[in-house]
Amino acid sequence: MAIKLTIPRVLEVTGAFFSSLILPIHDFVLAIGILATLNIFFGLAEDKFRFSFSKAFKSFYYLIGYLFLLIMSVLYGQLMHIVGKDIIEFTSWITWVMIWFYATNILKNWNKMQPDNKVIAFLYWVVSFKVVEKLKFLKEFNEKDKENENKIDNP
Repeated sequence: MAIKLTIPRVLEVTGAFFSSLILPIHDFVLAIGILATLNIFFGLAEDKFRFSFSKAFKSFYYLIGYLFLLIMSVLYGQLMHIVGKDIIEFTSWITWVMIWFYATNILKNWNKMQPDNKVIAFLYWVVSFKVVEKLKFLKEFNEKDKENENKIDNP
């Protein structure tokens, strides 16, 4: 008995395949989705709820890129026969990096909205400066990023 491949059947099989990839990391996808939503809300609030299509498109574009990165890390982990626990560990690391960037941006926007809020100012300072000092890679990245900005500003 041959299986007839139709477009709906191919889409169904493809959807099932990607669902099986997302299943072990669905919590990570959900966490990133929630933070992306908060990031968009705080960015919009900081702009006094003036909608900017370009900023909204950029936010969604980044979110799709992050989700693509998570799914590709699981897909290639499976293809390379990496143990499920190690794939989850790697995906968790990527997710923590995303969480840091989202949290920093959310706190930055919140701090701009409420400059007299000492708790938010302190949390923003800790997340944006003290955490960087503890993570060698992040500190090197920020230094390199600032160096590249200086090269662009002062050719």
